[in-house]
Amino acid sequence: MKLLAINCSSPALGAFLGIVKRIIGLIQMAAPILLIIALSIHITNLVRNPEEKKTISKIKNSVIATFILFFIPTFINVVMNLLGENYAISSCWDSIHFSGSNGNYVEVDDRDRQRFFIDPGEYEKGKKKVNNKSGGGSGESIEGTAKQIGDVVWDSSDVTKISNLTSTQLIGILNAYGGNAKNFIPYAQGLITAEHKYNVNVFFLIGVEALESGWITSNISRNCNNLGGVCASSNHPSNGCGSNSNCSFAYFNSASEFIDYHASMLHNNYLTPGGAYYHGTSPSAVVTNYCPGCTEWPGSVTSIANSLFSKVSSVI
Repeated sequence: MKLLAINCSSPALGAFLGIVKRIIGLIQMAAPILLIIALSIHITNLVRNPEEKKTISKIKNSVIATFILFFIPTFINVVMNLLGENYAISSCWDSIHFSGSNGNYVEVDDRDRQRFFIDPGEYEKGKKKVNNKSGGGSGESIEGTAKQIGDVVWDSSDVTKISNLTSTQLIGILNAYGGNAKNFIPYAQGLITAEHKYNVNVFFLIGVEALESGWITSNISRNCNNLGGVCASSNHPSNGCGSNSNCSFAYFNSASEFIDYHASMLHNNYLTPGGAYYHGTSPSAVVTNYCPGCTEWPGSVTSIANSLFSKVSSVI
């Protein structure tokens, strides 16, 4: 099974559509202002020269032009929604959001944080306290051991090296990165646990999932908990999650379930010698079968991972 790099997998496409979206947004805001200015000028001219018929025509043309400019963005958004996620451009368009200086980022609200961190007292020095009566098992959380900057590992030539981060440290890094990176905060514990269970560096894992889900803003990630365009299977049917020319997309019960599945699949198929698609342990090796022809994918994933890693010093 392959993962498909969708939702602005091309940084150039995402940047271009982001610029276009900003421009038409500015046009939509400026159109009424321009209309008021134009009407003021035309009405002033009409008062000065009531017999001037051309002025009345100019007023009509100004109103029509403003109407068209104002509704162009609405028309484009409707078209993109009708196309759906089957088309890369519409999927990328839909995943681009703006909120002030943070660009295409969306905040995670306090209710989401409270749902995952019900009792802050459960956490001490980055480790979740485990109930001794639980008996551990496969559901037990796993933590890193980093105590200083030098303990934290990110090697773009070998993404099977564990970062050594604790979940609390990862939360600090995501907060320091800001913007949509905060959408991963509720899943920090699951990401660290998956890293240790499957030997997939958490910077790499987030890099892939952030790139392919638009930092958990795409429709497929929000509605289907599918953060990486995973194809449907008997264990994970589509349940109406959409498709593209390659396959139907899988539905997951939660983003946490996806993260565990994703790390497991990367480990078994792409990062372990003898795996079905093993070519090495770098992003460039993984992409060979993970997303054939996606030449920008390794660089984009590495760039995200590098940016996250650069925030370590602000946390530890």
